[in-house]
Amino acid sequence: MSRNQLPWYVDFFGSEDYKSIYESRLSDYASTHEAQFVERVLDLKRGDKVLDLVCGHGRHAIPLAKHGIDVTGLDLNADYLDQAQRSAKAAGVSIETVHSDMRQIPHTNEFDAVINMFTAFGYFDTDAENAKVLRSVATALKPGHPLLMDLLNREWVVSNYIQNEWHDDGTGTLYIEHRELDLASSRNRVSFTVVEPDGTRRDVKGHDIRLYTLKEIIDMLGDAGLEYEKVYGGYNKEPYNIDTRRMILVARKPY
Repeated sequence: MSRNQLPWYVDFFGSEDYKSIYESRLSDYASTHEAQFVERVLDLKRGDKVLDLVCGHGRHAIPLAKHGIDVTGLDLNADYLDQAQRSAKAAGVSIETVHSDMRQIPHTNEFDAVINMFTAFGYFDTDAENAKVLRSVATALKPGHPLLMDLLNREWVVSNYIQNEWHDDGTGTLYIEHRELDLASSRNRVSFTVVEPDGTRRDVKGHDIRLYTLKEIIDMLGDAGLEYEKVYGGYNKEPYNIDTRRMILVARKPY
């Protein structure tokens, strides 16, 4: 299979462009603030076993581990897991890492909490495949324990839709973001054009994510055997509404 035939999430996250494009959003400050929010909302304690589902390079796993949380990070990108282990070692903490598809969590009744951050859901082509993720989470959680999902708010995306935006990275490289919001499929398809300081242009495929409404996610959680509890609109525990950029849900596996 050629690189152009790979699923978008393998192609995009396997490139250096992802981190360059979202550098400010992936900062240490943002990551620490988000991890602190997770700790507060889930009332995590030292020694709690937490699965960071689609952990990337460990930007939430490491600050949680610094507070004594027993973190396992799962990701499909082996390079990210290697980077997470190196960063954890440099930070003086230990984390476990698992190389796996998020639909196939290889644990049963093991975790005190599962977290899924930065819209790391809705990657797959069908709702049925995305639903497998939630069923796998339900299997991995201990009875009575929570899932926290940090998603982009579909209602905000619709009401704030801008097809083209750009930003530069401070070094002269320009990133032009092109969005195609397909209301029939509720998928947000994003591609990029990178313009280097010397004027060289190249296209980056980007991402293709199914955005769910709050009602749709609540129904999917219920179908997976998880009970919806609460939703927030941001990392400062803002109330969720149409104007909040994030939709952060908490659900629980019943006893």
